[in-house]
Amino acid sequence: MDVFALDVVGFLNRVTGNHLLLWKTVAASVVFALAGLQVMLAARFWEVSGFPPVSAVMAARVHRFSGRLAITLALLVAFACIVGPAGPLAPTRVALHSIFGILLFVVLAVKFALLKLIRNGERYVPWAGISLFLLFGAIWATSVADYVSKR
Repeated sequence: MDVFALDVVGFLNRVTGNHLLLWKTVAASVVFALAGLQVMLAARFWEVSGFPPVSAVMAARVHRFSGRLAITLALLVAFACIVGPAGPLAPTRVALHSIFGILLFVVLAVKFALLKLIRNGERYVPWAGISLFLLFGAIWATSVADYVSKR
């Protein structure tokens, strides 16, 4: 018996009151909602839309804050998915969920590279943002929607 073994799943279950799947479902739904908010705010500060009715500067500030919150929650859910139990299993659903999850973090890295590393990369940021929203939606559909429909 390894003295340093860490029971991550046991810890996550204790922290969530033995409702880890429910916690992941709620957190993933919040992340998807925040991703939708990100698209609306970006449309506002890129001046593509007048909605929501806030200034472009305020939309950019809220976009950055809610984006950080969405990424933090997404990382927590991803960690719980990797080390914790999965929901209802079907081979195709699991494969698609895994592919979408990997693609999401690749696109997120590309978005950050476009913003921070690539000169004139800003013009492609909306495409990366829309892709992130669609990937969050696909991840949600292959996990939360499946979990809820089985209950």
